[in-house]
Amino acid sequence: MKLVTRILVTVGVAGALLAKPLLAADAKTVQEKVVVEEEARKWWSADLSTGWDSLYMFRGVNVLRFDQDGNKQKYGSSLYWTQLNVSFMPTENDTITLGSWMAFGIGNTRYKEFDGIVNYAHTFGDLEVSLGYIFYYYLNSVLYQNELTAKLAYTFNLPAGITLVPSLTYFFNLGPDFDDFRRGTGVVETASSFLVARLDAGIPIYKDIISLEPWFAFGASFDFNARTADNESGFDFFTGANNIEVGIALPIKINDVITLYGYGAYSYQWENLIGTEPSTFWGGAKVTFSF
Repeated sequence: MKLVTRILVTVGVAGALLAKPLLAADAKTVQEKVVVEEEARKWWSADLSTGWDSLYMFRGVNVLRFDQDGNKQKYGSSLYWTQLNVSFMPTENDTITLGSWMAFGIGNTRYKEFDGIVNYAHTFGDLEVSLGYIFYYYLNSVLYQNELTAKLAYTFNLPAGITLVPSLTYFFNLGPDFDDFRRGTGVVETASSFLVARLDAGIPIYKDIISLEPWFAFGASFDFNARTADNESGFDFFTGANNIEVGIALPIKINDVITLYGYGAYSYQWENLIGTEPSTFWGGAKVTFSF
């Protein structure tokens, strides 16, 4: 009986000694998996872009059609700009972005503009909802503007890596109110707004390096844009369909940091928007550094 007892004790001790490193190894593996998963989710990102546009087309309007002396230019001034965005992702579904955009008119214009941007986005699967604020400041004048934004976008993932993203974006102007371009006021009416319905596509051409990104957009003005009119001021703000826009872009990913991007676009407007031809072609290019 004593012999049997000793054998059982010996087997039990050996089993415990053999099991201990196995359990420790399993625990270590679980801990390593948790660490790897935590390191895999980056909680911040940043991107710096600089680019050139042949025209400054903003919501269907050729903004720089007039030079610094008020003379109408044949086509309009081109624009050089730089943008910096920093994003924070407290969860996998939430993103807070702080951005700044600085632009300079090229040619016979002294146009300078600074925009400050704050945006919050939340995803519900393939649906994204975002709310934002934009502050516009025009450095060569005393004009500025405050704007709220709201956006809905849904991503359809199709075969061969193709994506379709329909979206609705609404811009609401908080003011100050438009009064006189020579005073410290806004450039459009307070409580005016603008709606953009847009469809973006992504078509891979070569792996994840080269792709085509065509888009179509329709804009509607709610006392936001101005058209020429037979009145004392020579223009009036209107409500109605504003313009349609089509374009195609070619992003080329050089590496994980650098992406080149070129595009061409066309806009058609039928409301005699100030400084803007009915049909307008333009294009541009940029380079983006992502971190």
